[in-house]
Amino acid sequence: MSKLAVVFDGAGVIYAPFRIIKDVERGVTKRSSVSGVTCTDRLERGALAVLKTRYEETIEKEDPAKNLSELMKEKKIENKVIYKKDVISDQEVIELLLRDTNVKVRDVHETVTILKRCDILPVMGIGLIVDMVERAIRYVIAGGINLFPGTPKLFKELRELGVLTFIASGDRIEQEEMAVYLPDVLPEHIVGMMNPDDKRELVRRLKKEHTVMMVGDDRNDYLAMQEADIAVLSLQEAADRPKEIFDVADYRIKNVGEIREIIKEIWG
Repeated sequence: MSKLAVVFDGAGVIYAPFRIIKDVERGVTKRSSVSGVTCTDRLERGALAVLKTRYEETIEKEDPAKNLSELMKEKKIENKVIYKKDVISDQEVIELLLRDTNVKVRDVHETVTILKRCDILPVMGIGLIVDMVERAIRYVIAGGINLFPGTPKLFKELRELGVLTFIASGDRIEQEEMAVYLPDVLPEHIVGMMNPDDKRELVRRLKKEHTVMMVGDDRNDYLAMQEADIAVLSLQEAADRPKEIFDVADYRIKNVGEIREIIKEIWG
């Protein structure tokens, strides 16, 4: 069993996502069950970037009227492009974000204020979806999480079985934040802000010494699931998923705890 490694995506797999999305064009802000990946896919040429910062540390006390791009430059806040539709360079996306003059700090404050009313862990991230045709930020997203009830128990069982576990998420999660809630996962095995290529590379690297199972739930997990020895599709959260993500899956689950049964079925 020591040769098995299981890589988990985050949202929709080990925790429930809470998303407050502001449609900048329409001026509408609301909680949404639609993922940032799906919102990006709905654009002709879209890209999703996550701010590599904690809201409380760099944004919370800032002037609402300030341009978000101005604040990002002033505070040296970096962005990580975690998903793209079409062939778009990360640099092109970052440059557009830093030139934008439409999105204000108040837009972030607004989404976060609504998010904090939800039942979430104190782990939040800010995302920006760019419409590369219109050359503008289309959506501002404040994202929060809460673990699925079966997640801590599953990771405890896998640790006791000697299974290596990894979390490879596109969300802004950090090791020291998540390790408190997932004590049975090695902190260095918790990685956030991963794009599809990052996830595939992690699986590829682990395959050199392990049999690798990838558990994902959306298009951004496809490459890693395709690369893995065993691909598991989580359907715990309702979502619009492309046909290819179903085709690549060896197993489909509706509860994260079912991973334990799959491992028993394969390895006894």
